[in-house]
Amino acid sequence: MLFGGETAESYYEEGVTAVMKGDLEQAARHLTRALELDASMHGAHHQLGKCRMRQGRMREAVQHLETAVRNLPELAPPHVDLGFALLALENIDCAREQFSAALQLKSDDARAVLGLGYCAFERQQWDTAVGLARRALERGRIHFDAHFLLAQAADRAGMLEEAMPHFKKSLELMEQSIETNPEQPTGYYLRGSVYFLLQHFVNARQDFEAARERADHERHYAAYHHHFNYCDILAMLGRCLLKLGKSDDAARIGQEILALAPEHPAGRELARTHDATES
Repeated sequence: MLFGGETAESYYEEGVTAVMKGDLEQAARHLTRALELDASMHGAHHQLGKCRMRQGRMREAVQHLETAVRNLPELAPPHVDLGFALLALENIDCAREQFSAALQLKSDDARAVLGLGYCAFERQQWDTAVGLARRALERGRIHFDAHFLLAQAADRAGMLEEAMPHFKKSLELMEQSIETNPEQPTGYYLRGSVYFLLQHFVNARQDFEAARERADHERHYAAYHHHFNYCDILAMLGRCLLKLGKSDDAARIGQEILALAPEHPAGRELARTHDATES
């Protein structure tokens, strides 16, 4: 029994604390128990949806977040989190609806603006994505995700003078993250992703190798609205090797991916590179 007793409120509080500490399995158990004790505790659905999203269990996340939105319609955060879960499932139109609904409730919600920016980016609406990423930054979203989105969108729109400072800021933010958490793979993976887009393939390779060394094969990683796992790290490493002319090494990476995830598209693509260079 928890210190606060066998009550929904105690389990909810312990669940939220576990989420903040990154103990997602423990958080899910506590939040599930809170709902068993009090099915009307809709905030627990919101927190459990966020927890499942960080675990990469997006369809479960959507179910919980839809329940939260339905029962807490006056709150913007459940709409925003549901939007990002739908975005991860590539349901762009429904995600846009949720971000727009959040802005109707809270017009200065920077995360909702950023979410609309991601929707525009996915629809290849580069100028719109640039404008929305700018607005997110102006409204206080001064984190990696907003800078990296603006950098990518501006790059695609041919606005290189605007893109480069935000690529640089993205690198600086991830360097700070690595300094703070040097044994976590997330900072290396995200910094490697920036280097890859800048075509700094040697640096990108080093970062993806560092992420590979630190990553748990079974874990889903989530940070700044980017989601990846061990196979995704390998896929980016393989792409770097291809860019560096190391097709045999890239093919071996592809085989390693397929041994873990036989249907992984990047694994198949990389595994074929050796045959392609031989023919």
